[in-house]
Amino acid sequence: MASVQIEDLTRFEGDTQGVRARLRLDASIDFHQQLESLRYSGAHDILDTFGQDASGEWLERPVMPGERPFLLRLTGLPATDEAAFVELSLTADDHFAEPPTEAEVREAIEFATRRFWWELDMAAVRKALVVNEYGQDLVGRYWPNRPANLAGPWEGLLRTVISNQIFPGLAVKLQKGLVDFYSEQTATFQGKPYKFYPSVERVADIAPDDLLGLRFSRQKARFVPGLATMLLEQPDRFNWEKLKTLPGAEAVAILDELPGVGPWTAHYVAMRGLPHLDVFIDEAGLRKTIAVGFNRPPDISGEEAARLAAPFAPYRSIACYYSYMKMYQV
Repeated sequence: MASVQIEDLTRFEGDTQGVRARLRLDASIDFHQQLESLRYSGAHDILDTFGQDASGEWLERPVMPGERPFLLRLTGLPATDEAAFVELSLTADDHFAEPPTEAEVREAIEFATRRFWWELDMAAVRKALVVNEYGQDLVGRYWPNRPANLAGPWEGLLRTVISNQIFPGLAVKLQKGLVDFYSEQTATFQGKPYKFYPSVERVADIAPDDLLGLRFSRQKARFVPGLATMLLEQPDRFNWEKLKTLPGAEAVAILDELPGVGPWTAHYVAMRGLPHLDVFIDEAGLRKTIAVGFNRPPDISGEEAARLAAPFAPYRSIACYYSYMKMYQV
């Protein structure tokens, strides 16, 4: 497993303060493919911005690597046979005079590494998946692609509960309304204002009736502050780092206890929000995909699908991601 190496860390000054770092990554990483995955797989949110300039394709979002806000940009750079490269830049808020500290830069790199699985041992993934013909087919088609994950467990949980079972356009409007009205953290980068998702504490304080004015349904208006309240009342049970260390099925079962969270959301947030490496989402399309791959009838049960996916442990999340790609004929 290759670690992320920092090369050419430089500070920039002028109208804005910040740092740039050239990150050396494992040669198997295709950042262009990862950005495509993030953009089209539904793992991005309203704070993510995609673009391209002379330097390359990039992803930009405001982040809080510590107590101060920064604008993070990740830009894909030309790769070599030995390594892939991404430029990371952290721009300070216009109202702060100090660039990010070394600790803040490290935390921003950890955020990117977690979101894109940069330190994932793909050789181990391959070994785990090629144990049968279906896994061999997945590896032949998609390995060594790495999934792109949700921005974080809280952001992912919040936006997924809001977005479930409604039109995508309305889901975006509801997320924007929540951020616009309830965000406690704002920042300005190069004259442009940004807001962050509201914290768990802030969402827990929202009165359900107040969300009705933002076009939330009565059910979602109860669920959103309700799940935040439950997170605060049981911090040990809903500890994100602890959940990542549990067996995947246990992490899913605990998330399923939250208001507004059913089996699919619990699986999805565990797999792409925590993120957990050993979760296989149970849904009809994936059941059919894995059933056909194992020469089974297409209407197998969730229990049978879980049994067929079990040999891919401890990397069932990657098998699930590849199965999604096969299902959508990527």
